[in-house]
Amino acid sequence: MSNPFCFKSELWVTKYTGRSAKNLSDFLEALRTIDQLSIFYHFYINIFNYHNLPTYYTNSFAFWFFKNGLVILAEKVSVIDPLDYYDLEDLRKILIKVVEQNLSLSMLQKELTPFDFITVEREIIDLGCEANNLEEFKEGIKKSSIHSIFYHFITARLNKKTIINDYSSWLHSIGEVKKAEKINRIHPFMMTLYDIKREIIKILGEE
Repeated sequence: MSNPFCFKSELWVTKYTGRSAKNLSDFLEALRTIDQLSIFYHFYINIFNYHNLPTYYTNSFAFWFFKNGLVILAEKVSVIDPLDYYDLEDLRKILIKVVEQNLSLSMLQKELTPFDFITVEREIIDLGCEANNLEEFKEGIKKSSIHSIFYHFITARLNKKTIINDYSSWLHSIGEVKKAEKINRIHPFMMTLYDIKREIIKILGEE
């Protein structure tokens, strides 16, 4: 086999950006200029930390709207699925568009509980482990950390500018199309990373 799967993992160091929004006008201005990895952090932190927001809102922007009583905005922003995008600039644009389309001028200066923009430094680590066939691939995933699952299943799409996750891409390359498609249909907002890992191993073990 000429195309081994190389297992990697992902680590984050989070940092405050120093940007804070006290109203929607501040918020929109910051959204237009904040670094991409701040957009990344606030959309993906709920998956990275295994769904820790105390509501069903999927990202911290939506949760902030909810906390400030802006329920419609919270709902609209919460349904933005970051996995529909492999370019963070496109994700930024759709977020700004949704916010702008669901506010009125009178809302722009209303004082809100501040939103502190956080960013992240990512480090992608090569684990020095490869799979050359389906059995080695399955064993590699069994040994993978949750952060390795996060990288290959969630964020490698951004690095590789593709909508398909790493696992499914490799399975396609070795002709395991059915398994690839089943894994690509797993939705990370419906499961924790632990659940996702178990589901992937289950699919790989199916005849």
